[in-house]
Amino acid sequence: MLEPLGLTRAEQDLYERLVSNQPLTQAEVGDPVAADRLVALGLITLMPSDPPRYLVLPPDITLELLVRDRELELAKARQETVLLATRFHTSTARHEPPELIEVLRGEAEIADGIERLVRSAKGELSFSDAPPFMEDPSQVDQEPLEKLAEMDITIRILYDRTRSVDRPGRLAARVRGVNDGEQARVGDVPLKMLLTDGPMAFVPIDVNATKYTAGLLIHDPVLVAGLQGLFEQLWSRAIPLATYAGQSSSADEPTDQERDLLALLMSGLTDSESAAQLGWTERSVRSRIERMRLRLGTDTRFQAGYQAVLRGWLDPHDG
Repeated sequence: MLEPLGLTRAEQDLYERLVSNQPLTQAEVGDPVAADRLVALGLITLMPSDPPRYLVLPPDITLELLVRDRELELAKARQETVLLATRFHTSTARHEPPELIEVLRGEAEIADGIERLVRSAKGELSFSDAPPFMEDPSQVDQEPLEKLAEMDITIRILYDRTRSVDRPGRLAARVRGVNDGEQARVGDVPLKMLLTDGPMAFVPIDVNATKYTAGLLIHDPVLVAGLQGLFEQLWSRAIPLATYAGQSSSADEPTDQERDLLALLMSGLTDSESAAQLGWTERSVRSRIERMRLRLGTDTRFQAGYQAVLRGWLDPHDG
């Protein structure tokens, strides 16, 4: 059953022989092509003994690495599929019925389309935050988002580590949104997507643009389903944005600024990334972490984070 990992039947048979037996010589193996392939995959190695013998490396490690490589290839293939589908619909949009796909040009049209998309949500809104970003975010009406929360609509937001995170204050501001019921994670995001179970979706036409020029408002349920599949795969690999939820104050608890710092650090951000978010210097971040570590009576950052959770300083929200 190792064919999905790229092994031929002959390679799998040889691998199973080596797993079940002591190291075999080149003559005992009998299939040098299959043996060379297993060596190339990192499943076995040729020991420099006399005569040389093939030794199986720990399957629980080597096979898991193959599985992860194949998952990464599939994720890239899914991403490429979505990008090609977007390109196809872009090139044929003028021939498509207007109810399936709309081409939006300029920030005003895009803001109006996004507002319609948000209002279409029935039970969930999913959003991956990556460039392009609106130069004037105030053009997007925040009222629909507030109404979604009142209507018990699930909101999931996936932030890109390297492009969303470097916008000062963006993630720190979302901490409060998470406390209000939003679900947020930080990971690798290839493109901006807004999705609802309307079904409706928005994607920019140029995923490498630094500002809005044009985008697609998609009503085609097949394409929306493909984008949703990509979002779910990215979401499953992302790190939950840890935050806190209004603990009662006491002398042992952190300040609001320390809570914001803890939330970012527990979400996987580095000292420099956290400093950019909070508008501090990296030295200030390290100094505050050290002071919290001493208050918690721990020797390492890891121990401090563990103690912060045990004491209720953070209440992680995972979606």
